Amino acid sequence: MVRVLVFATSVQRQQQLRALIDAAPPMHVAGSAGSAEDAVELATRRRADVIVLDQGGSPPEALACTRRLMQARATPIVVVATATEPQESRQAFALLEAGAMAVVGDPGDGSDPEQRRRLDELLNKIRLVAELKVVRRWAPAPGQPAATVAPTPRRPHPAAPHAPAWRPVLAPSDARRRFELVAIGASTGGPVALKQLLGSLPADFPLPIVVVQHMAGGFVRGMAEWLSRSCALKPRIAELGDVLQAGWIHLAPDGAHLSVEPSLRLAFETGALVNGHRPAVARLLGSVATHYPGRAIGILLTGMGKDGAAELKLMRDSGSITFAQDAASSVVHGMPGEAIRCGGADYVMAPEAIAATLPGIAGLSL
Repeated sequence: MVRVLVFATSVQRQQQLRALIDAAPPMHVAGSAGSAEDAVELATRRRADVIVLDQGGSPPEALACTRRLMQARATPIVVVATATEPQESRQAFALLEAGAMAVVGDPGDGSDPEQRRRLDELLNKIRLVAELKVVRRWAPAPGQPAATVAPTPRRPHPAAPHAPAWRPVLAPSDARRRFELVAIGASTGGPVALKQLLGSLPADFPLPIVVVQHMAGGFVRGMAEWLSRSCALKPRIAELGDVLQAGWIHLAPDGAHLSVEPSLRLAFETGALVNGHRPAVARLLGSVATHYPGRAIGILLTGMGKDGAAELKLMRDSGSITFAQDAASSVVHGMPGEAIRCGGADYVMAPEAIAATLPGIAGLSL
């Protein structure tokens, strides 16, 4: 039995979400709350496994609830959000930054095919995050990011016993000759990890960056705007025929696999799901391994499952340099953990440590 607490400032919304979740055993709504104070009290008293938090109604109250829960009783939080306006999707990413684990689209009353698809996504997220351990966060000082009980290690360490302890940093001239792009894949917990990594790179970082992030439909534009507030580089949603350029972060759009063709040109495909996803990290990293052997940098960040792990190994086997996020800083260590197990990662680091390492490898002297 998965015990769920519903947070929504509207009583009608509480009832709607309760009905949808209670109709999907083995889930049971153990309570509902309309304020941050009530949510913390109920989550503790009724031992909730997952919080389903409705973003609508009062976004500031939803943010306050997330922060209070992460400080008082760390519990996996799944946000139900709308993305009809960029501001609404930006607010959803603020909830992720505060400690929520996932954002899903609003299933409404589950009455039409699109709403049923979103309801299935919500129920699957609840099942998946119910088993995850959440790190409690302390209240930050004004203007500072939230701290956690277990600090993120900053020292890099070898990825696997058969991997070299540390590959030498290339000379700038060799690095400029060899590397043409950075390819990144992420899933659950990815937006915050991407912000930590990309937000730490300098404006003159010399390589183009392309990213596949698993997320609910309609939220990628909000993520681009949210990232732009903390990145010196410029995030944008990739478009068909785009050519990768230094200074830009090219984000995969909704509903299409993204690959990099020769001459750094982007291509799209709307075929079958790969590893349960479209866009799939596997398609991006696989295309980079094929067209840029030994001339790219691959990064696999936090996420459930194994999407992209085998393809990161293909990149490494071709001579490219590869990174996997470490377990301590990952919300879910599925994807990077699988890459480490199969020997696909040269280095295992927290996102900020990856960001500190990339400029030297890419040939930029700081």
